[in-house]
Amino acid sequence: MDHNRDMSLFKQVKNDDNNAFRRLFQKYFPPLYIFAKKFLEEEAAKDIVQECFFNLWKNRKKIELTTSLSAYLFVIIKNSCCRQLKELNEKNCRTDGFLLNLKEEECQYYIQSEKSILEFDIRDRAIQVLNKLPDNCHRVFCESRFNGLSNKEIAEKYNISVKGVEKHISKALKLFKEEFRDIINF
Repeated sequence: MDHNRDMSLFKQVKNDDNNAFRRLFQKYFPPLYIFAKKFLEEEAAKDIVQECFFNLWKNRKKIELTTSLSAYLFVIIKNSCCRQLKELNEKNCRTDGFLLNLKEEECQYYIQSEKSILEFDIRDRAIQVLNKLPDNCHRVFCESRFNGLSNKEIAEKYNISVKGVEKHISKALKLFKEEFRDIINF
């Protein structure tokens, strides 16, 4: 999946691989630039994104990702754009008011965009965990969590013991805990 490829590339970047960094740059510069242009003029947007990649390379050894690389980069760009807009506003350098007075609904749109990126990352990781589960474990866990069946109902449906159902659910939950330990304290 894309998340795994990105994490693999980022590990290579952390090990000083210029080609891996170039691939990440080529993949993410266009969408990050388009996103930054929603806040800033073209040159400023370009500068912000280039600075993001410069800092990514400079700090590559120190960065520990707790979410997807995509979400991490978009949050950095959003924060950098907001910081620059705040500085411009404080200095009163802009008289035309371009994007300094973002409407409430525009602000909410960008907040929702960031939230959507993070939700997509979590959903993607959850699907990966489900796909790692053995068939019986996957089936039992889905019946329990998504279809709302009790352990007894699942046991009867699949002709296994209630203890067997509990073991499958425990195994699935253990895998979820391992995958999400970086963002959730169980």
